[in-house]
Amino acid sequence: MPKNQIEVLENGNILITMPIIFKVCGGRKQIITPDSEDVETAPVLLSIARAFRWQKMIDDGNFKNCTELSAAMGIDNAIVARTIRLTLLSPKIVHKIISGELTLTVDALRQSFPNVWSEQEEFFCKN
Repeated sequence: MPKNQIEVLENGNILITMPIIFKVCGGRKQIITPDSEDVETAPVLLSIARAFRWQKMIDDGNFKNCTELSAAMGIDNAIVARTIRLTLLSPKIVHKIISGELTLTVDALRQSFPNVWSEQEEFFCKN
C-alpha cells in the first residue's frame, strides 16, 4: 500500500492520498487504514461491553431478568443470557482482551468456561 501523501496543487487545493480498505464485517461497512485497530477483536469487545451494560440495566432495576430485557429489546433470550455470561469473566482476562494481549473470538467465549477466575485464566491463556 502506498503511504499517506499530502500534495499542494497548482490551483492552491490540497490533495491527500491515504491507503484505505473498505470491508464488510457482520453486515456493517468499515473503513480500514494501516493504523486502524485490529478489526477482529471488535466483535468480542462489543459483546463484553453489551454484557456489562445489560447486566447494569438488570442490577439497576430497569428490568427484572434476562427474559424481560430480551423482550424489551426484541432480542432472543438465549442471546442475552449468553452475552451477560461474559460479565463472569476474570478481570485479568477482560483486561488482556481489551489491551490486545489475548485474542479470542465470540465463538470461543460462547463455549463453556470455568466459573473460578484462576481456572478461567489457565483455560484461556493456554488455548
